[in-house]
Amino acid sequence: MSDTTRVNPQNERTRAMTEIAIFVAFAFVLEVISKIFPSMPQGGSVSVSMVPIIVLAYRRGLLAGIGAGLAFGLLNAILAGFYAVHWASIFLDYFIPAGVWGLSALFFLWLGRNKTTPFVVSVIVVGLLQFMSHYASGVLFYGEFAPEGTPVWLYSLTYNAWYMVPSIVLSAIIIVWIWKRLKPMLTEELLNRNLF
Repeated sequence: MSDTTRVNPQNERTRAMTEIAIFVAFAFVLEVISKIFPSMPQGGSVSVSMVPIIVLAYRRGLLAGIGAGLAFGLLNAILAGFYAVHWASIFLDYFIPAGVWGLSALFFLWLGRNKTTPFVVSVIVVGLLQFMSHYASGVLFYGEFAPEGTPVWLYSLTYNAWYMVPSIVLSAIIIVWIWKRLKPMLTEELLNRNLF
């Protein structure tokens, strides 16, 4: 085995870790920018932070995408000062919602990698999974904030839809815009990369 062969896997790991760090940092910057705009009283704001993690999952696959999402969840929890009414809500509000973004790699595997459809489907599906996690947190832990006479399920549904629906729509628009610019740069190596 030559020295070059031994170095290449290490170089690839280093390159992958660097990409993950860059994409997580970019997602975090987008999240910080979203905090400039009005947000909900118990947390939640319109954000397109999922876009870099979805692009990373496209480039690096499922495990890198989920790992990056979890790392982003930790950074987001720190940014929010670990605001939680119960310790379990930290998982439902920060780690699970961002971790599911990495599942978008599955849509590239199932629907193909050189068209727009998997990007849009992944934004919608992982956005809905993120919404469901926030919704569950609202029902389980934030019912005390519901106005009197409003069922907790309805309060959580409307509260979380207020920022999640625009986030999903904006992310889908941005991802299509990015895809149109990314497509000419695709290589066979990138299209044939293992997504697991």
